[in-house]
Amino acid sequence: MQLTRRAERGSLTVEFVLLAPLLIVLMLFLVLAGRVIEGHGQVDGAARDAARAASLARSPGQADADARAAVNADINGWCQDVTVDGFTPGSTAVTVSLRCSLNLSFLGVGTVTINGYAVAPLDQFVARTF
Repeated sequence: MQLTRRAERGSLTVEFVLLAPLLIVLMLFLVLAGRVIEGHGQVDGAARDAARAASLARSPGQADADARAAVNADINGWCQDVTVDGFTPGSTAVTVSLRCSLNLSFLGVGTVTINGYAVAPLDQFVARTF
């Protein structure tokens, strides 16, 4: 009886030794996936806020400055390329596209590039300088 209990304990130890690394890898993958999904949400929100800020501007220069300020306020400078398009005569919308680098070095992955895109309509009854 005592011998079978020791054998059971030994097999449980072996199973735990084999499963522990797999469980750790699974946990790290879940953290990685959650951080990437959270990053996509932040970048999409920043693009939306930037498009809204740019759509309220009266000139292309002001639109670009307002969009960059909105992006920097949302995600504190981890987006390098902010592009604002749509300030041409007859355009009905302003588009903002972002490219951001998400730092995942704490998981040993490095960085991941996330792209964001948003469109906001221009009010046709506001005087703009193009």
